[in-house]
Amino acid sequence: MDEMKTYDVVVVGGGAAGLSGAMALGRSRRSVLVIDAGEPRNAPADHAHNYLGREGVSPLELLEIGRAEVAAYGVEVLDDRVVGLSGEVDDFLVTTDGGRRVRARRVLVTGGVVDELPDVPGLAERWGRDVLHCPYCHGWEVRDQAVAVLATTPMAAHQALLFRQLTDDVVVVVHDGVEIPVEEEERLGAIGVRFVHGTPQEVLADGDALVGLRLADGSVLERQAIVVASRPHVRADFLRPLGIEPTPFEMNGVAFGTVIQVEPTGATTVPGVFAAGNATDVAMVLIASAAHGLRVGAWINAELAGADAASAAQARREGFFERPAWEERYTGDRVWSGRVNVQLETEAATLEPGRALDVGCGEGGDALWLADRGWQVTASDFADAALTRVAEHAAAAGLSDRVGTRRIDVRAFEPDGETWDLVTSHFLHLPDGGMVDVVRRLASAVAPSGTLLVVGHAPNDLHTGLRHGHHSYMHTADQLLPALDDGWEVEVCESRPRTQAHPETGEPVDIADTVLRARRRR
Repeated sequence: MDEMKTYDVVVVGGGAAGLSGAMALGRSRRSVLVIDAGEPRNAPADHAHNYLGREGVSPLELLEIGRAEVAAYGVEVLDDRVVGLSGEVDDFLVTTDGGRRVRARRVLVTGGVVDELPDVPGLAERWGRDVLHCPYCHGWEVRDQAVAVLATTPMAAHQALLFRQLTDDVVVVVHDGVEIPVEEEERLGAIGVRFVHGTPQEVLADGDALVGLRLADGSVLERQAIVVASRPHVRADFLRPLGIEPTPFEMNGVAFGTVIQVEPTGATTVPGVFAAGNATDVAMVLIASAAHGLRVGAWINAELAGADAASAAQARREGFFERPAWEERYTGDRVWSGRVNVQLETEAATLEPGRALDVGCGEGGDALWLADRGWQVTASDFADAALTRVAEHAAAAGLSDRVGTRRIDVRAFEPDGETWDLVTSHFLHLPDGGMVDVVRRLASAVAPSGTLLVVGHAPNDLHTGLRHGHHSYMHTADQLLPALDDGWEVEVCESRPRTQAHPETGEPVDIADTVLRARRRR
Protein backbone atom coordinates (compact mmCIF):
# COMPACT_ATOMS: atom_id res chain seq x y z
CA MET A 1 0.00 0.00 0.00
CA ASP A 2 1.43 3.34 -1.07
CA GLU A 3 1.91 6.04 1.55
CA MET A 4 -0.79 8.74 1.35
CA LYS A 5 -2.71 6.88 -1.32
CA THR A 6 -6.24 8.20 -1.80
CA TYR A 7 -9.11 5.69 -1.66
CA ASP A 8 -12.72 6.17 -2.56
CA VAL A 9 -13.64 4.65 0.81
CA VAL A 10 -11.75 3.67 3.94
CA VAL A 11 -13.71 1.16 6.04
CA VAL A 12 -12.89 1.17 9.74
CA GLY A 13 -13.51 -2.35 11.06
CA GLY A 14 -13.29 -5.62 9.17
CA GLY A 15 -16.21 -7.51 10.70
CA ALA A 16 -19.33 -8.67 8.91
CA ALA A 17 -20.66 -5.14 8.41
CA GLY A 18 -17.35 -3.71 7.26
CA LEU A 19 -16.53 -6.49 4.82
CA SER A 20 -20.06 -6.51 3.43
CA GLY A 21 -19.88 -2.76 2.83
CA ALA A 22 -16.48 -3.26 1.21
CA MET A 23 -17.98 -5.99 -0.98
CA ALA A 24 -20.69 -3.67 -2.34
CA LEU A 25 -18.10 -0.98 -2.99
CA GLY A 26 -15.48 -3.27 -4.48
CA ARG A 27 -17.99 -4.85 -6.85
CA SER A 28 -18.84 -1.30 -7.93
CA ARG A 29 -15.17 -0.82 -8.84
CA ARG A 30 -14.45 1.52 -5.97
CA SER A 31 -10.97 1.69 -4.45
CA VAL A 32 -11.46 0.48 -0.88
CA LEU A 33 -9.19 0.00 2.12
CA VAL A 34 -10.45 -1.93 5.16
CA ILE A 35 -8.52 -1.19 8.35
CA ASP A 36 -9.14 -3.85 10.99
CA ALA A 37 -7.71 -4.04 14.52
CA GLY A 38 -8.37 -7.80 14.75
CA GLU A 39 -10.83 -7.56 17.64
CA PRO A 40 -14.18 -8.80 16.28
CA ARG A 41 -16.97 -8.59 18.83
CA ASN A 42 -17.91 -12.26 18.30
CA ALA A 43 -14.35 -13.61 18.49
CA PRO A 44 -14.97 -15.53 21.79
CA ALA A 45 -17.77 -17.57 20.17
CA ASP A 46 -16.92 -20.93 18.59
CA HIS A 47 -19.72 -20.77 16.04
CA ALA A 48 -21.94 -18.24 14.29
CA HIS A 49 -25.60 -18.98 13.66
CA ASN A 50 -28.58 -17.74 11.63
CA TYR A 51 -26.19 -16.77 8.82
CA LEU A 52 -27.87 -18.45 5.88
CA GLY A 53 -25.42 -20.54 3.87
CA ARG A 54 -22.80 -20.42 6.64
CA GLU A 55 -24.72 -21.91 9.57
CA GLY A 56 -22.41 -22.96 12.38
CA VAL A 57 -19.31 -21.43 10.84
CA SER A 58 -16.54 -20.19 13.10
CA PRO A 59 -16.72 -16.37 13.30
CA LEU A 60 -13.02 -16.09 12.60
CA GLU A 61 -13.31 -18.45 9.64
CA LEU A 62 -16.21 -16.38 8.32
CA LEU A 63 -14.06 -13.26 8.42
CA GLU A 64 -11.20 -15.07 6.72
CA ILE A 65 -13.57 -16.15 3.95
CA GLY A 66 -14.92 -12.61 3.71
CA ARG A 67 -11.44 -11.13 3.37
CA ALA A 68 -10.65 -13.48 0.50
CA GLU A 69 -13.94 -12.66 -1.20
CA VAL A 70 -13.50 -8.88 -1.07
CA ALA A 71 -9.87 -9.19 -2.17
CA ALA A 72 -11.15 -10.72 -5.41
CA TYR A 73 -12.72 -7.32 -6.14
CA GLY A 74 -9.59 -5.31 -5.42
CA VAL A 75 -10.38 -4.41 -1.80
CA GLU A 76 -7.27 -4.01 0.36
CA VAL A 77 -7.23 -5.05 4.02
CA LEU A 78 -4.77 -3.59 6.52
CA ASP A 79 -4.28 -5.11 9.98
CA ASP A 80 -4.01 -1.96 12.05
CA ARG A 81 -6.05 0.38 14.25
CA VAL A 82 -7.41 3.80 13.25
CA VAL A 83 -6.36 6.44 15.76
CA GLY A 84 -7.01 9.64 13.84
CA LEU A 85 -9.50 11.05 11.37
CA SER A 86 -9.50 14.62 10.09
CA GLY A 87 -10.42 16.60 7.02
CA GLU A 88 -13.71 16.82 5.20
CA VAL A 89 -15.79 15.13 2.55
CA ASP A 90 -13.66 14.08 -0.45
CA ASP A 91 -10.46 14.76 1.52
CA PHE A 92 -10.29 12.84 4.80
CA LEU A 93 -6.94 11.94 6.35
CA VAL A 94 -6.95 8.58 8.15
CA THR A 95 -4.10 7.80 10.55
CA THR A 96 -3.38 4.38 12.06
CA ASP A 97 -1.61 3.21 15.19
CA GLY A 98 1.06 1.68 12.97
CA GLY A 99 1.87 5.05 11.43
CA ARG A 100 0.01 4.68 8.14
CA ARG A 101 -1.59 7.78 6.66
CA VAL A 102 -4.06 7.52 3.79
CA ARG A 103 -6.68 9.77 2.28
CA ALA A 104 -10.30 8.93 1.63
CA ARG A 105 -13.24 10.52 -0.12
CA ARG A 106 -15.64 8.74 2.24
CA VAL A 107 -15.27 6.84 5.53
CA LEU A 108 -17.41 3.92 6.74
CA VAL A 109 -17.17 3.10 10.46
CA THR A 110 -18.26 -0.41 11.44
CA GLY A 111 -15.91 -1.50 14.22
CA GLY A 112 -14.96 -0.61 17.77
CA VAL A 113 -17.88 -2.27 19.58
CA VAL A 114 -17.03 -3.87 22.95
CA ASP A 115 -19.33 -5.58 25.46
CA GLU A 116 -19.47 -4.35 29.04
CA LEU A 117 -20.46 -7.30 31.29
CA PRO A 118 -21.93 -7.33 34.79
CA ASP A 119 -19.28 -7.09 37.50
CA VAL A 120 -19.43 -10.68 38.69
CA PRO A 121 -16.06 -12.39 39.31
CA GLY A 122 -15.33 -15.14 36.80
CA LEU A 123 -18.06 -14.05 34.37
CA ALA A 124 -15.96 -12.31 31.72
CA GLU A 125 -13.58 -15.25 31.38
CA ARG A 126 -16.38 -17.47 30.09
CA TRP A 127 -17.96 -14.90 27.76
CA GLY A 128 -18.87 -16.39 24.42
CA ARG A 129 -18.62 -19.99 25.58
CA ASP A 130 -21.21 -20.71 28.27
CA VAL A 131 -21.87 -17.09 29.28
CA LEU A 132 -24.28 -15.98 26.58
CA HIS A 133 -26.64 -13.13 25.72
CA CYS A 134 -28.71 -13.91 22.61
CA PRO A 135 -31.27 -16.71 22.27
CA TYR A 136 -31.07 -16.53 18.50
CA CYS A 137 -27.28 -16.67 18.42
CA HIS A 138 -26.71 -19.33 21.11
CA GLY A 139 -30.05 -20.60 22.35
CA TRP A 140 -30.23 -23.83 20.36
CA GLU A 141 -26.83 -24.88 21.68
CA VAL A 142 -28.05 -24.77 25.31
CA ARG A 143 -31.45 -26.38 24.69
CA ASP A 144 -32.64 -28.60 27.53
CA GLN A 145 -29.79 -27.38 29.75
CA ALA A 146 -29.90 -25.65 33.14
CA VAL A 147 -29.77 -21.90 32.42
CA ALA A 148 -29.39 -18.90 34.73
CA VAL A 149 -30.46 -15.46 33.55
CA LEU A 150 -28.70 -12.61 35.36
CA ALA A 151 -31.25 -9.82 35.79
CA THR A 152 -29.19 -6.64 35.76
CA THR A 153 -32.11 -4.72 34.20
CA PRO A 154 -35.87 -5.30 34.01
CA MET A 155 -35.32 -6.41 30.38
CA ALA A 156 -33.94 -9.68 31.69
CA ALA A 157 -37.54 -10.90 31.83
CA HIS A 158 -37.56 -10.81 28.03
CA GLN A 159 -34.42 -12.95 27.87
CA ALA A 160 -35.90 -15.44 30.32
CA LEU A 161 -39.07 -15.69 28.25
CA LEU A 162 -37.13 -16.55 25.08
CA PHE A 163 -34.73 -19.02 26.69
CA ARG A 164 -37.68 -20.75 28.35
CA GLN A 165 -38.74 -21.82 24.88
CA LEU A 166 -35.55 -23.84 24.66
CA THR A 167 -35.32 -25.40 28.11
CA ASP A 168 -37.56 -26.18 31.09
CA ASP A 169 -34.89 -25.19 33.61
CA VAL A 170 -34.55 -21.40 33.74
CA VAL A 171 -33.69 -19.48 36.91
CA VAL A 172 -33.66 -15.68 36.96
CA VAL A 173 -31.06 -14.28 39.39
CA VAL A 174 -32.21 -10.75 40.20
CA HIS A 175 -29.36 -8.39 41.07
CA ASP A 176 -29.65 -6.00 44.00
CA GLY A 177 -31.50 -2.82 43.05
CA VAL A 178 -33.30 -4.36 40.08
CA GLU A 179 -37.06 -4.82 40.12
CA ILE A 180 -38.79 -7.16 37.73
CA PRO A 181 -42.35 -5.94 37.05
CA VAL A 182 -44.88 -8.00 39.01
CA GLU A 183 -46.82 -8.90 35.87
CA GLU A 184 -43.60 -10.24 34.27
CA GLU A 185 -42.80 -12.39 37.29
CA GLU A 186 -46.36 -13.74 37.17
CA ARG A 187 -46.16 -14.60 33.49
CA LEU A 188 -42.77 -16.24 33.79
CA GLY A 189 -43.74 -18.11 36.93
CA ALA A 190 -46.74 -19.51 35.09
CA ILE A 191 -44.43 -21.19 32.55
CA GLY A 192 -42.02 -22.58 35.14
CA VAL A 193 -39.35 -19.91 35.44
CA ARG A 194 -37.93 -19.57 38.98
CA PHE A 195 -36.53 -16.46 40.69
CA VAL A 196 -33.80 -15.88 43.25
CA HIS A 197 -32.79 -12.45 44.53
CA GLY A 198 -29.43 -10.91 45.30
CA THR A 199 -26.33 -10.17 43.26
CA PRO A 200 -24.34 -13.40 42.80
CA GLN A 201 -20.90 -13.57 44.38
CA GLU A 202 -19.03 -15.35 41.58
CA VAL A 203 -19.11 -17.72 38.65
CA LEU A 204 -17.82 -21.16 39.57
CA ALA A 205 -15.91 -23.47 37.26
CA ASP A 206 -14.15 -26.80 37.53
CA GLY A 207 -11.23 -26.55 35.15
CA ASP A 208 -12.77 -25.64 31.82
CA ALA A 209 -16.29 -26.66 32.79
CA LEU A 210 -18.91 -24.28 34.19
CA VAL A 211 -20.27 -25.33 37.58
CA GLY A 212 -22.69 -22.51 38.29
CA LEU A 213 -23.16 -19.43 40.42
CA ARG A 214 -22.39 -18.74 44.03
CA LEU A 215 -25.47 -16.81 45.09
CA ALA A 216 -25.75 -13.89 47.46
CA ASP A 217 -26.51 -16.19 50.39
CA GLY A 218 -23.44 -18.33 49.69
CA SER A 219 -25.33 -21.27 48.20
CA VAL A 220 -24.39 -22.67 44.81
CA LEU A 221 -26.83 -22.69 41.89
CA GLU A 222 -25.55 -25.35 39.52
CA ARG A 223 -25.95 -24.24 35.93
CA GLN A 224 -24.72 -25.27 32.47
CA ALA A 225 -25.11 -21.81 30.91
CA ILE A 226 -25.45 -18.24 32.13
CA VAL A 227 -27.33 -15.56 30.20
CA VAL A 228 -26.44 -11.91 30.67
CA ALA A 229 -27.44 -8.61 29.11
CA SER A 230 -24.20 -6.98 28.05
CA ARG A 231 -23.93 -3.26 27.43
CA PRO A 232 -22.21 -2.83 24.06
CA HIS A 233 -20.29 0.41 23.67
CA VAL A 234 -18.80 1.79 20.48
CA ARG A 235 -15.24 2.98 20.88
CA ALA A 236 -14.65 5.70 18.33
CA ASP A 237 -12.39 8.28 19.93
CA PHE A 238 -10.97 9.10 16.50
CA LEU A 239 -14.39 10.52 15.54
CA ARG A 240 -14.51 12.99 18.40
CA PRO A 241 -12.41 15.73 16.69
CA LEU A 242 -15.01 15.75 13.90
CA GLY A 243 -17.80 16.27 16.43
CA ILE A 244 -19.22 12.71 16.38
CA GLU A 245 -19.92 11.38 19.88
CA PRO A 246 -21.50 8.00 20.74
CA THR A 247 -25.03 8.36 22.11
CA PRO A 248 -27.02 6.06 24.46
CA PHE A 249 -28.92 3.18 22.88
CA GLU A 250 -32.22 2.57 24.66
CA MET A 251 -34.93 -0.07 24.53
CA ASN A 252 -38.14 0.46 26.52
CA GLY A 253 -36.47 3.28 28.39
CA VAL A 254 -33.49 1.15 29.46
CA ALA A 255 -29.98 2.09 28.31
CA PHE A 256 -28.11 -0.75 26.61
CA GLY A 257 -24.79 0.85 25.71
CA THR A 258 -23.86 3.43 23.13
CA VAL A 259 -24.01 3.74 19.35
CA ILE A 260 -23.26 6.17 16.54
CA GLN A 261 -26.43 7.91 15.40
CA VAL A 262 -27.04 7.60 11.66
CA GLU A 263 -29.63 8.41 9.02
CA PRO A 264 -31.35 5.53 7.15
CA THR A 265 -28.54 5.82 4.58
CA GLY A 266 -25.90 5.27 7.25
CA ALA A 267 -24.84 8.92 7.10
CA THR A 268 -23.62 10.51 10.33
CA THR A 269 -23.86 14.18 11.21
CA VAL A 270 -20.57 14.77 9.36
CA PRO A 271 -20.83 14.75 5.55
CA GLY A 272 -18.82 11.91 4.09
CA VAL A 273 -18.67 9.83 7.28
CA PHE A 274 -20.97 6.81 7.48
CA ALA A 275 -21.48 4.01 10.01
CA ALA A 276 -23.09 0.56 9.90
CA GLY A 277 -23.67 -2.61 11.89
CA ASN A 278 -23.52 -2.90 15.69
CA ALA A 279 -21.78 0.45 15.80
CA THR A 280 -25.23 1.90 15.01
CA ASP A 281 -27.60 -0.68 16.56
CA VAL A 282 -26.55 -3.05 19.35
CA ALA A 283 -29.55 -5.32 18.66
CA MET A 284 -28.33 -6.38 15.20
CA VAL A 285 -27.46 -10.07 14.90
CA LEU A 286 -24.61 -11.09 12.63
CA ILE A 287 -26.55 -11.42 9.38
CA ALA A 288 -28.36 -8.13 10.04
CA SER A 289 -25.02 -6.37 10.54
CA ALA A 290 -23.76 -7.81 7.27
CA ALA A 291 -26.93 -6.71 5.47
CA HIS A 292 -26.69 -3.23 6.97
CA GLY A 293 -23.07 -2.91 5.92
CA LEU A 294 -23.99 -3.93 2.38
CA ARG A 295 -26.83 -1.43 2.28
CA VAL A 296 -24.74 1.46 3.58
CA GLY A 297 -21.93 0.52 1.20
CA ALA A 298 -24.41 0.76 -1.66
CA TRP A 299 -25.56 4.19 -0.44
CA ILE A 300 -21.96 5.39 -0.30
CA ASN A 301 -21.35 4.14 -3.82
CA ALA A 302 -24.48 5.94 -5.03
CA GLU A 303 -23.32 9.16 -3.38
CA LEU A 304 -19.89 8.82 -4.96
CA ALA A 305 -21.43 8.05 -8.35
CA GLY A 306 -23.51 11.22 -8.13
CA ALA A 307 -20.49 13.24 -7.05
CA ASP A 308 -18.40 11.81 -9.90
CA ALA A 309 -21.09 12.70 -12.44
CA ALA A 310 -21.42 16.22 -11.03
CA SER A 311 -17.64 16.66 -11.15
CA ALA A 312 -17.54 15.42 -14.74
CA ALA A 313 -20.33 17.82 -15.68
CA GLN A 314 -18.48 20.69 -14.06
CA ALA A 315 -15.24 19.75 -15.81
CA ARG A 316 -17.05 19.47 -19.11
CA ARG A 317 -18.69 22.81 -18.54
CA GLU A 318 -15.41 24.47 -17.65
CA GLY A 319 -13.68 22.88 -20.61
CA PHE A 320 -16.43 23.53 -23.11
CA PHE A 321 -16.59 27.21 -22.36
CA GLU A 322 -12.86 27.81 -22.20
CA ARG A 323 -10.42 28.64 -24.96
CA PRO A 324 -8.14 25.53 -24.90
CA ALA A 325 -11.00 23.20 -25.84
CA TRP A 326 -11.86 25.29 -28.88
CA GLU A 327 -8.24 25.74 -29.92
CA GLU A 328 -8.00 21.96 -29.98
CA ARG A 329 -11.28 21.61 -31.83
CA TYR A 330 -10.25 24.01 -34.62
CA THR A 331 -6.85 22.37 -35.12
CA GLY A 332 -8.48 19.12 -36.24
CA ASP A 333 -10.79 18.35 -39.13
CA ARG A 334 -13.15 20.94 -40.52
CA VAL A 335 -15.93 21.57 -37.99
CA TRP A 336 -18.65 23.43 -39.91
CA SER A 337 -20.09 23.30 -43.42
CA GLY A 338 -18.82 26.70 -44.50
CA ARG A 339 -22.33 27.74 -45.52
CA VAL A 340 -24.04 30.79 -44.08
CA ASN A 341 -26.36 30.21 -41.16
CA VAL A 342 -29.93 30.28 -42.40
CA GLN A 343 -31.16 32.91 -39.95
CA LEU A 344 -28.38 35.35 -40.87
CA GLU A 345 -29.27 34.93 -44.52
CA THR A 346 -32.92 35.59 -43.67
CA GLU A 347 -32.44 38.58 -41.38
CA ALA A 348 -29.50 40.38 -43.05
CA ALA A 349 -30.44 39.94 -46.71
CA THR A 350 -32.20 43.32 -46.86
CA LEU A 351 -29.81 45.30 -44.66
CA GLU A 352 -27.65 48.02 -46.21
CA PRO A 353 -24.02 46.79 -46.10
CA GLY A 354 -21.73 48.58 -43.70
CA ARG A 355 -19.40 47.45 -40.93
CA ALA A 356 -20.23 44.10 -39.32
CA LEU A 357 -18.92 42.31 -36.23
CA ASP A 358 -19.35 38.52 -36.39
CA VAL A 359 -18.97 37.21 -32.83
CA GLY A 360 -18.00 33.57 -32.41
CA CYS A 361 -17.21 33.36 -36.09
CA GLY A 362 -15.83 29.82 -36.04
CA GLU A 363 -14.41 28.97 -39.47
CA GLY A 364 -15.96 32.04 -41.13
CA GLY A 365 -19.04 30.88 -43.04
CA ASP A 366 -21.12 33.87 -41.92
CA ALA A 367 -18.26 36.37 -42.22
CA LEU A 368 -17.53 35.38 -45.81
CA TRP A 369 -21.21 35.55 -46.76
CA LEU A 370 -21.46 39.08 -45.39
CA ALA A 371 -18.21 40.14 -47.08
CA ASP A 372 -19.39 38.75 -50.39
CA ARG A 373 -22.41 41.05 -50.11
CA GLY A 374 -20.40 44.19 -49.55
CA TRP A 375 -19.93 44.22 -45.76
CA GLN A 376 -16.64 45.11 -44.12
CA VAL A 377 -16.44 42.31 -41.55
CA THR A 378 -14.55 41.89 -38.30
CA ALA A 379 -14.60 38.14 -37.65
CA SER A 380 -14.02 37.49 -33.97
CA ASP A 381 -13.50 34.34 -31.91
CA PHE A 382 -11.46 33.50 -28.84
CA ALA A 383 -9.66 30.61 -30.57
CA ASP A 384 -6.66 31.63 -32.66
CA ALA A 385 -6.99 28.39 -34.61
CA ALA A 386 -10.47 29.46 -35.74
CA LEU A 387 -9.25 32.90 -36.81
CA THR A 388 -6.46 31.30 -38.81
CA ARG A 389 -9.02 29.28 -40.71
CA VAL A 390 -11.15 32.37 -41.35
CA ALA A 391 -8.16 34.18 -42.82
CA GLU A 392 -7.32 31.19 -45.02
CA HIS A 393 -10.89 30.87 -46.28
CA ALA A 394 -11.14 34.62 -46.93
CA ALA A 395 -7.91 34.52 -48.93
CA ALA A 396 -9.13 31.56 -50.95
CA ALA A 397 -12.37 33.41 -51.71
CA GLY A 398 -10.57 36.63 -52.64
CA LEU A 399 -12.18 38.48 -49.71
CA SER A 400 -9.16 39.24 -47.53
CA ASP A 401 -9.65 42.96 -48.05
CA ARG A 402 -13.17 42.73 -46.59
CA VAL A 403 -12.56 40.28 -43.72
CA GLY A 404 -10.35 41.06 -40.75
CA THR A 405 -9.94 38.88 -37.68
CA ARG A 406 -9.78 39.75 -33.99
CA ARG A 407 -9.48 37.53 -30.89
CA ILE A 408 -12.29 38.42 -28.49
CA ASP A 409 -13.58 36.71 -25.37
CA VAL A 410 -17.17 37.98 -25.28
CA ARG A 411 -17.40 37.41 -21.53
CA ALA A 412 -15.05 40.34 -21.04
CA PHE A 413 -15.63 42.23 -24.31
CA GLU A 414 -15.59 46.04 -24.16
CA PRO A 415 -15.92 47.88 -27.49
CA ASP A 416 -14.29 51.02 -26.07
CA GLY A 417 -16.37 53.29 -28.31
CA GLU A 418 -15.92 51.26 -31.50
CA THR A 419 -19.22 50.46 -33.20
CA TRP A 420 -20.52 48.36 -36.08
CA ASP A 421 -23.67 48.64 -38.16
CA LEU A 422 -24.40 44.94 -37.63
CA VAL A 423 -23.35 42.88 -34.62
CA THR A 424 -24.26 39.25 -35.06
CA SER A 425 -23.75 36.12 -33.03
CA HIS A 426 -24.89 32.64 -34.05
CA PHE A 427 -25.12 29.71 -31.65
CA LEU A 428 -22.92 31.19 -28.97
CA HIS A 429 -24.03 29.75 -25.64
CA LEU A 430 -23.06 30.21 -22.00
CA PRO A 431 -24.48 28.41 -18.95
CA ASP A 432 -26.66 29.73 -16.17
CA GLY A 433 -28.01 32.80 -17.93
CA GLY A 434 -24.59 34.13 -18.92
CA MET A 435 -25.83 35.14 -22.37
CA VAL A 436 -27.75 38.10 -20.97
CA ASP A 437 -24.50 39.82 -19.99
CA VAL A 438 -22.95 38.88 -23.35
CA VAL A 439 -25.88 40.42 -25.26
CA ARG A 440 -25.57 43.57 -23.17
CA ARG A 441 -21.89 43.81 -24.15
CA LEU A 442 -22.66 43.17 -27.83
CA ALA A 443 -25.44 45.74 -27.80
CA SER A 444 -22.98 48.39 -26.63
CA ALA A 445 -21.02 47.83 -29.86
CA VAL A 446 -23.95 48.56 -32.20
CA ALA A 447 -23.90 51.91 -34.01
CA PRO A 448 -26.95 54.20 -33.94
CA SER A 449 -29.67 52.77 -36.23
CA GLY A 450 -27.58 49.59 -36.37
CA THR A 451 -28.82 46.03 -35.95
CA LEU A 452 -28.14 43.40 -33.28
CA LEU A 453 -28.84 39.80 -34.30
CA VAL A 454 -28.45 36.97 -31.78
CA VAL A 455 -29.41 33.42 -32.82
CA GLY A 456 -29.27 30.37 -30.57
CA HIS A 457 -30.47 26.83 -30.10
CA ALA A 458 -33.92 26.54 -28.53
CA PRO A 459 -33.97 24.68 -25.18
CA ASN A 460 -36.51 22.17 -26.47
CA ASP A 461 -33.96 21.01 -29.06
CA LEU A 462 -32.35 18.85 -26.35
CA HIS A 463 -34.91 16.10 -26.93
CA THR A 464 -33.71 15.65 -30.51
CA GLY A 465 -30.33 14.30 -29.48
CA LEU A 466 -28.60 16.91 -31.66
CA ARG A 467 -27.71 19.13 -28.72
CA HIS A 468 -25.54 18.02 -25.84
CA GLY A 469 -25.17 19.46 -22.39
CA HIS A 470 -27.70 20.97 -20.07
CA HIS A 471 -30.81 23.06 -20.67
CA SER A 472 -29.12 25.95 -18.83
CA TYR A 473 -26.80 26.33 -21.83
CA MET A 474 -29.74 27.16 -24.10
CA HIS A 475 -31.97 30.21 -24.09
CA THR A 476 -35.18 31.51 -25.55
CA ALA A 477 -35.15 34.83 -27.34
CA ASP A 478 -37.23 36.59 -24.70
CA GLN A 479 -34.77 35.55 -21.99
CA LEU A 480 -32.24 37.89 -23.60
CA LEU A 481 -34.50 40.97 -23.57
CA PRO A 482 -33.31 42.22 -20.14
CA ALA A 483 -30.00 43.05 -21.87
CA LEU A 484 -31.72 45.79 -23.94
CA ASP A 485 -32.88 49.12 -22.59
CA ASP A 486 -35.54 51.44 -24.02
CA GLY A 487 -33.11 52.68 -26.65
CA TRP A 488 -33.85 49.57 -28.67
CA GLU A 489 -36.67 48.53 -30.96
CA VAL A 490 -37.15 44.78 -30.90
CA GLU A 491 -38.04 43.67 -34.42
CA VAL A 492 -37.93 39.87 -34.01
CA CYS A 493 -38.18 37.83 -30.83
CA GLU A 494 -39.22 34.29 -31.55
CA SER A 495 -38.43 30.61 -31.72
CA ARG A 496 -38.26 29.81 -35.43
CA PRO A 497 -38.73 26.20 -36.58
CA ARG A 498 -36.64 24.57 -39.26
CA THR A 499 -35.52 21.12 -40.33
CA GLN A 500 -32.00 19.76 -40.06
CA ALA A 501 -30.58 16.46 -41.24
CA HIS A 502 -29.39 14.21 -38.41
CA PRO A 503 -25.58 13.98 -38.72
CA GLU A 504 -25.56 10.22 -38.22
CA THR A 505 -28.74 8.96 -39.88
CA GLY A 506 -29.40 11.71 -42.41
CA GLU A 507 -33.04 11.72 -41.36
CA PRO A 508 -34.72 15.14 -41.12
CA VAL A 509 -35.15 16.44 -37.58
CA ASP A 510 -37.47 19.26 -36.53
CA ILE A 511 -35.59 21.86 -34.50
CA ALA A 512 -35.95 25.55 -33.66
CA ASP A 513 -33.66 28.56 -33.59
CA THR A 514 -34.21 31.37 -31.12
CA VAL A 515 -33.95 34.67 -33.00
CA LEU A 516 -33.57 38.10 -31.44
CA ARG A 517 -33.17 41.02 -33.85
CA ALA A 518 -33.24 44.56 -32.55
CA ARG A 519 -32.48 48.02 -34.00
CA ARG A 520 -30.75 50.71 -32.02
CA ARG A 521 -32.86 53.89 -32.03
CA ARG A 522 -29.99 56.22 -31.22
